[in-house]
Amino acid sequence: MGSSKDRRQHPRTSVDWPAMVITPGACIGGEIKNLSPAGAFFHCFTEPDQGQPLRLVFRDPLRKKLVVVTAELAWSNIHHSDDISSCGIGIEFTNTLAEFFLDTWTSESLQATA
Repeated sequence: MGSSKDRRQHPRTSVDWPAMVITPGACIGGEIKNLSPAGAFFHCFTEPDQGQPLRLVFRDPLRKKLVVVTAELAWSNIHHSDDISSCGIGIEFTNTLAEFFLDTWTSESLQATA
């Protein structure tokens, strides 16, 4: 589902945060492994249905508040990954976190909380 060309507009920051992806029919537990204002890699073993709206829910470690982000499934390697540590989904945020992310999180502060 993905391509080898990196089309990201924003650099990603490595984190290791517990999170949930909530869809109309499921609640999927996992971890955010990297994050940017536009999307995230969510390490999990259950693929949400294609075309369904998603909510990524996680605790902001800097503000100690719950963050709920509207998103959609960008890609999945769950059924094609031989490496359990890289198994998961790419999530594209439908309302960008850019302003929130850039104003409050720096790469260094995110890594300090990982």
